[in-house]
Amino acid sequence: MQTLRRVLVPAALALSLGALAVPAATAAPVTAPTAVVAPQADDTAAAGRDCRAGDNLDEIAAKFISRCKKGSIRREFPSDRLSRSLQQIYDGKQRGDRDDVKAWKLLNDRRFDK
Repeated sequence: MQTLRRVLVPAALALSLGALAVPAATAAPVTAPTAVVAPQADDTAAAGRDCRAGDNLDEIAAKFISRCKKGSIRREFPSDRLSRSLQQIYDGKQRGDRDDVKAWKLLNDRRFDK
Protein backbone atom coordinates (compact mmCIF):
# COMPACT_ATOMS: atom_id res chain seq x y z
CA MET A 1 0.00 0.00 0.00
CA GLN A 2 2.81 2.39 0.87
CA THR A 3 4.66 1.59 -2.34
CA LEU A 4 1.52 2.29 -4.32
CA ARG A 5 1.04 5.57 -2.45
CA ARG A 6 4.68 6.54 -3.18
CA VAL A 7 4.02 6.15 -6.89
CA LEU A 8 0.48 7.53 -7.18
CA VAL A 9 0.74 10.68 -5.05
CA PRO A 10 3.59 12.29 -7.04
CA ALA A 11 1.95 11.21 -10.31
CA ALA A 12 -1.35 12.80 -9.29
CA LEU A 13 0.49 15.94 -8.23
CA ALA A 14 2.32 16.08 -11.55
CA LEU A 15 -0.92 15.68 -13.49
CA SER A 16 -2.65 18.40 -11.49
CA LEU A 17 0.22 20.78 -12.31
CA GLY A 18 -0.14 20.05 -15.99
CA ALA A 19 2.96 17.91 -16.42
CA LEU A 20 2.88 14.28 -17.41
CA ALA A 21 5.24 12.21 -15.30
CA VAL A 22 5.53 8.49 -15.86
CA PRO A 23 7.19 6.82 -12.86
CA ALA A 24 10.04 4.48 -13.63
CA ALA A 25 9.52 0.76 -13.05
CA THR A 26 12.48 0.63 -10.68
CA ALA A 27 12.32 0.55 -6.91
CA ALA A 28 13.81 4.05 -6.69
CA PRO A 29 11.45 6.55 -5.07
CA VAL A 30 9.77 9.02 -7.37
CA THR A 31 10.50 12.63 -6.54
CA ALA A 32 7.69 15.15 -6.55
CA PRO A 33 7.89 17.78 -9.29
CA THR A 34 8.57 21.36 -8.36
CA ALA A 35 5.66 23.76 -8.33
CA VAL A 36 5.13 25.76 -11.49
CA VAL A 37 4.15 29.37 -10.97
CA ALA A 38 2.30 30.94 -13.85
CA PRO A 39 3.56 34.41 -14.75
CA GLN A 40 1.08 37.23 -14.44
CA ALA A 41 0.18 38.92 -17.69
CA ASP A 42 0.06 42.36 -16.14
CA ASP A 43 -0.54 44.03 -12.81
CA THR A 44 -4.34 44.24 -13.31
CA ALA A 45 -4.52 40.58 -12.34
CA ALA A 46 -2.48 41.20 -9.22
CA ALA A 47 -3.96 40.00 -5.99
CA GLY A 48 -5.28 42.65 -3.70
CA ARG A 49 -7.24 44.66 -6.25
CA ASP A 50 -10.81 45.11 -5.17
CA CYS A 51 -13.79 44.54 -7.40
CA ARG A 52 -15.38 47.98 -7.35
CA ALA A 53 -15.62 49.47 -10.83
CA GLY A 54 -14.96 52.98 -9.53
CA ASP A 55 -11.63 51.89 -8.05
CA ASN A 56 -10.43 50.20 -11.26
CA LEU A 57 -10.96 52.90 -13.88
CA ASP A 58 -7.68 52.06 -15.63
CA GLU A 59 -8.73 48.44 -16.28
CA ILE A 60 -10.27 47.14 -19.51
CA ALA A 61 -13.92 46.07 -19.09
CA ALA A 62 -13.37 42.50 -20.37
CA LYS A 63 -10.54 41.89 -17.89
CA PHE A 64 -12.53 43.41 -15.03
CA ILE A 65 -15.52 41.20 -15.87
CA SER A 66 -13.33 38.09 -16.05
CA ARG A 67 -11.73 38.89 -12.71
CA CYS A 68 -14.72 40.14 -10.71
CA LYS A 69 -18.03 39.27 -12.34
CA LYS A 70 -19.96 36.14 -13.25
CA GLY A 71 -19.95 35.08 -16.88
CA SER A 72 -23.68 35.66 -17.21
CA ILE A 73 -23.07 39.43 -17.26
CA ARG A 74 -21.77 39.05 -20.82
CA ARG A 75 -25.29 38.20 -22.06
CA GLU A 76 -26.49 41.72 -21.30
CA PHE A 77 -23.25 43.72 -21.46
CA PRO A 78 -22.90 45.79 -24.66
CA SER A 79 -20.27 43.87 -26.67
CA ASP A 80 -18.73 46.99 -28.20
CA ARG A 81 -17.90 48.22 -24.68
CA LEU A 82 -15.81 45.17 -23.70
CA SER A 83 -12.62 46.61 -25.20
CA ARG A 84 -12.96 49.99 -23.47
CA SER A 85 -11.45 51.01 -20.16
CA LEU A 86 -13.76 51.58 -17.23
CA GLN A 87 -12.76 55.26 -17.34
CA GLN A 88 -14.07 55.54 -20.91
CA ILE A 89 -17.31 53.83 -19.92
CA TYR A 90 -17.69 56.11 -16.90
CA ASP A 91 -17.08 59.23 -19.03
CA GLY A 92 -19.67 58.02 -21.56
CA LYS A 93 -22.14 57.47 -18.74
CA GLN A 94 -21.59 61.05 -17.59
CA ARG A 95 -22.34 62.25 -21.14
CA GLY A 96 -25.54 60.17 -21.18
CA ASP A 97 -24.59 57.52 -23.77
CA ARG A 98 -27.22 54.77 -23.33
CA ASP A 99 -24.83 51.85 -23.86
CA ASP A 100 -22.32 53.30 -21.41
CA VAL A 101 -25.07 53.87 -18.83
CA LYS A 102 -26.15 50.24 -19.20
CA ALA A 103 -22.54 48.97 -19.07
CA TRP A 104 -21.73 50.98 -15.94
CA LYS A 105 -24.94 49.85 -14.25
CA LEU A 106 -24.12 46.19 -14.96
CA LEU A 107 -20.52 46.61 -13.75
CA ASN A 108 -21.83 47.86 -10.41
CA ASP A 109 -24.72 45.40 -10.09
CA ARG A 110 -24.08 43.07 -7.14
CA ARG A 111 -26.11 40.24 -8.74
CA PHE A 112 -23.14 39.55 -11.02
CA ASP A 113 -20.41 39.57 -8.32
CA LYS A 114 -18.37 36.36 -8.05
